[in-house]
Order: sequence, then C-alpha cells, then structure tokens
Amino acid sequence: MRIAAGLVAALALGAGGAAARVSPPSYALPSWSPDGQRLVFASASGARGAVVTAAAVGGSLRSLSRTDALSQVVWSPRGLRIAYVSHGRVFVIRSDGKQRHTVGPGVEVGWSPDGASLAVVQSALGGPIVGVDVSGANRRKVTSGRYDHGPAWSPDGSRIAFSRATTIGGVESIYIVGAGGTGLRALGPQGSSPSWSPDGRSLAFWQRNTEGVALAVYRFADAQVRTVTRTFAAFSRAPRWSPDGSSVLVTVCGAFGACRLDVAAADGSSVIRLGPGSDPAWSPDGSRIAFVQRRSCASSSVFVARADGTGLRRITPCR
Repeated sequence: MRIAAGLVAALALGAGGAAARVSPPSYALPSWSPDGQRLVFASASGARGAVVTAAAVGGSLRSLSRTDALSQVVWSPRGLRIAYVSHGRVFVIRSDGKQRHTVGPGVEVGWSPDGASLAVVQSALGGPIVGVDVSGANRRKVTSGRYDHGPAWSPDGSRIAFSRATTIGGVESIYIVGAGGTGLRALGPQGSSPSWSPDGRSLAFWQRNTEGVALAVYRFADAQVRTVTRTFAAFSRAPRWSPDGSSVLVTVCGAFGACRLDVAAADGSSVIRLGPGSDPAWSPDGSRIAFVQRRSCASSSVFVARADGTGLRRITPCR
C-alpha cells in the first residue's frame, strides 16, 4: 500500500470556500541543490502553493513560483533548473526563479542524469511513460503500458526502471527499458517505486507480500532479490540510496498513516530507526538528511539533520 505524503491533503485545508479557516503554511517535498548548499521544497497555505528555496543551514525563504497543489519538486542534477508537478502538469523553472515554462501533462517526473530530459508519467492511472526535452520539445514514448509508474533513470542515463501493472490497482512488477524506448525487460520480481544504486548495479524497490510491503534490493549481477527490512503496513515514495550506496533511506507508515524514517543497510545487515517524518532526501555528500515533520507546529516543517538523526535544525518557520 502506498501513502502519498505531500501537500495535496494540506492544500485541502481551508479550501472549502470563503468562510473556511485558512490553515497555516505547510512545507513538504524537499530536494537538495547538487552543491548541497540549498534546498527547494513546496509550500502550501490554504488553497495556494509555491515553490520555495532556502539555505540548507536555515535562513530566509525565497518563493520562486506561485502555483496550486504540488505533488513533486525536484532539483535538476546539474543545478540549473527545478521541475515541479502541479494539478497534472509538469513545469520547469530556472533555479533563480526565472523562465518558468510548461513541459506538458504529467503526475510523476524524473530527471535524466545530464539534466537535459525528463521521464514523465502523464496520468494518475499510470503510463505510458514519455521522455521529453527540458524545453518541452521532442516528446517521445518510452513505454507502452497503460499502468506504468515510478520512472527512475540509471546513473549513466542509458536505462529507465519503472513498475508496471496490467490492471488498475493491480500487482506491479519491476521493468527496465532503454532511455530511447527499446530493449524492454521484465526483471521478474513484483514491486513498485524502483530506485537505482549509485553504481547502477542494483535496484531498491518496495515488494508486496500478503501482510504489506518490505524493502527489497535486486542485484543485476546474479538476478537475485534480497529482502532487507521486515514487513510494514505501507510506504511513502521511492527508496533513497545513500550517495555511497551502502544504505537506503525509506519512509515506512502504519495502517493509519503515521510515518517514520528508517535507514536500512543495503546488504540487509541492519535497520536504524531515525524517528517520525516523511519526504526524506540525502544531501549530495551523504552527511545530512532533509525531511518533513510536524514536531510541535500546527503544520509540517522542513528539517535537516545529520545522517544519524542528530543535529536537528528546522529550516522553515513553525506556524
């Protein structure tokens, strides 16, 4: 079971008409700049949202673009642009807030490693997945499935991993395909939300079983799958590999939606519980983690902590 941690629910607060009480700002979906100096994330207040940046050590916030409900915000690998998803449309804006443009329809987006292209899932139901240049030009079909989800580029940019179901809400399996749409290959295991290891030799993904979901790792060398965590009721978003490839950061959730952050060793040797939170992201050097937590505030805030969970710093205001 997936839980969509993000701003859609927060944006619903205060959206019931003019007489509704406007909720305090909520913050979610942090993404690091490639140099590790700044964060971009989503802000929501009432029925409106914004793409916001701040220094990773805290300080003043800067709004780059005002918009509606946000479901994804991602800094490009080269740091020049930021992609975000709002109301079924994909937008790209320069990291200085200039030159915003619409790339086209989409609900999920993944940057190519060179920052020149995007892989996009166009519908909430799923695929086909399309590739598109960052300008919005040269739109091409990468997959043909009606229910393809979770596109993730390989580190060398040559392949895209994704999950595919054959029916709405059906069991998903892991696939890879060439970035140009050729060489489709089913890897075998059932699962969803794949994520490439930094060396491109493994995929982490969520594997469903009769009791829920568990984090698993597929190794290309021997086509073997290792389950590295116990079973959880639900998860939120794709696993996040540490930059050195030794561990995987995940959001695991209970049956009623409460989520926490765990760091699992990629070899299955250990799992460390960091505490409540969601939307985690490693800093580029692996020394810090950005994530979202409510923590005594009326709405969610973005925090940064060391990789072991210590040194917690609030980046956004507590309202």
